[in-house]
Amino acid sequence: MAFVSIILPVFDEEKNIVPLYDEIKKYLSPTDELIFIDDGSTDNTFLEIQQLSNANNNIKCISLSRNFGHQNALMAGLQHAKGDYIITMDGDLQHPPALIPVMIEKLKEGYDIVITKRTKTNNTGALKIIFSKVFYRFINSISDTHIEPNASDFRAFNKKVLSNILLFKERELFLRGIFSWIGFRTATVDFEAPERRFGKTKYSFGKMTRLALKGITSFSFKPLRVAIFIGSIISLAAFAFGIFALVSYYKGNTVPGWASTIIAIMFLGGTQLLAIGLLGEYIASLFIESKNRPLFLIDKKINID
Repeated sequence: MAFVSIILPVFDEEKNIVPLYDEIKKYLSPTDELIFIDDGSTDNTFLEIQQLSNANNNIKCISLSRNFGHQNALMAGLQHAKGDYIITMDGDLQHPPALIPVMIEKLKEGYDIVITKRTKTNNTGALKIIFSKVFYRFINSISDTHIEPNASDFRAFNKKVLSNILLFKERELFLRGIFSWIGFRTATVDFEAPERRFGKTKYSFGKMTRLALKGITSFSFKPLRVAIFIGSIISLAAFAFGIFALVSYYKGNTVPGWASTIIAIMFLGGTQLLAIGLLGEYIASLFIESKNRPLFLIDKKINID
């Protein structure tokens, strides 16, 4: 029988810990392991996990020294997973544990990775839905690696895939992109995400934007090429306009215009700032990678060697 590791990054989810465990244990054998990653919670999340782990050695916990972010917390769990099959899921009960047997069955059929795709998320704002659609459409239009729209971090994979994921040493993690990039035989399972039972979402608009930028700069150089293309077109247009203005001047047809000058300056200045901003994102990523800092620091461990 396959040994299953479930990785659950949590941040300030004290009210969800026990209900989540009660749901997950319905679909696991007593020998499977449940690894909670406490990503620097400020409430009683760690204490709730500790109480569960005191009664069951297969419930494990890694408590990070501070909040390092969802992607880094996931990597902390991956580095400690021992299972033949590994499942990653969120700790807010919006990833239905009832799908666990379905995903494991897909792996037994010969698939290496099983990703889940949200068809609907109850009580989600229109702005977040629009932002998600725009992001996936944009990143797939510029990236050589296709990322499944509405794919979540609720996925299952085998030990072979885990060993390959652990080869990645980059600091700027975008695991959805990495799982798409590595290939392997992949199955997709659709699900409808229920409304969050307790607490509030940890993915604010700002965090979503930063994750989107990380995904774009990690998997494509095309934004830089687009910036060069736009700059070239504008330069040609400016050169042509300069010739036109010079001819008009000699013909005596020119009328000094403040508005046209300001529009031209703002347009060219905005384009330059856009290109510089894109370049800055890439340089910042290189700067972070060059530091080679650890992805996370561990404060406490429970039931982990």
